Amino acid sequence: MQFAEDRRRLMERLGSESVTALGAVLKCAAGIIVLVVVAAGPWAFLSAGGPTAVREGHPASPADAALTESKRIFDVRRMAYEAVRTDSAAEASNATQQRLAVE
Repeated sequence: MQFAEDRRRLMERLGSESVTALGAVLKCAAGIIVLVVVAAGPWAFLSAGGPTAVREGHPASPADAALTESKRIFDVRRMAYEAVRTDSAAEASNATQQRLAVE
């Protein structure tokens, strides 16, 4: 019984409200605007000079350090490969050892 009375009361209250296409579009637009503001808030704060905007004097990121090390290893291996290609295996071994010892 309670559900029927609640349903009747809600239908009387909300049934008179007419839904128009313009009203539905405006409600959707308002919702999208709210989502954009919430999503863009932190980005706007950081790009406007927030606490992490200035990165001068900070050490390189771990990704940069890993990339540098990867390039160094690639160069050592390339030197060894080129030395082997020229049929001087002893030169390749010496070049690799010297390069690794320097860096």
